[in-house]
Amino acid sequence: MSRVETLVSFFGDRRPDAAPAVPAHPDITAEQRALVAEACSKSGVVWVRPLEDARSGLAWHVWHDDAVHLLHGVGEQMLPMLSGHAEVSVPSKDDRGTLVIFLATARVLTPHSPAWDAAAEALAATRLNAVEPEGQRDRWATGCLLNRLDPISVLGIGPGSPGQPSGAIPPPGNPGTTTGRRPWHFRGRPGSRR
Repeated sequence: MSRVETLVSFFGDRRPDAAPAVPAHPDITAEQRALVAEACSKSGVVWVRPLEDARSGLAWHVWHDDAVHLLHGVGEQMLPMLSGHAEVSVPSKDDRGTLVIFLATARVLTPHSPAWDAAAEALAATRLNAVEPEGQRDRWATGCLLNRLDPISVLGIGPGSPGQPSGAIPPPGNPGTTTGRRPWHFRGRPGSRR
């Protein structure tokens, strides 16, 4: 039994379509491509989920050369390995509602190739709070993966209906909870004062 099947059997299948069908050829129209480009260029983050995983990861990205480019690895955001196909959900910058969900072909760019250099330049321009801006491109080349996600199919546009499930998956278990008595507070707890 795979990890995804184990999670689905434990938590239940909460996604309307747990594994979207990958089309043989890209079936994205010009209007849909324009919508994806507009949504991705306005939003600073996307939710990315490899098709074999049950959980999405939040990632900062840049829309460059008609594709989502994102970086993950040492000293940067941590994401699962992105290769093959991935589901990308773009949230609104205003109310965080979903604007568009699309299926993308994910591939890793070769460090210091022309495509990698152009994408790294675009990412460096939008990178907030860089630890060491002078050597960050060398660090990216040696310890990070730069992925290109090309849209191939649109799975959903806009927010769903009010009765539609959110697609949220419960967080994984964590032993760091307080199950015993609550800690002592000097002069009592704020809610217990009279």
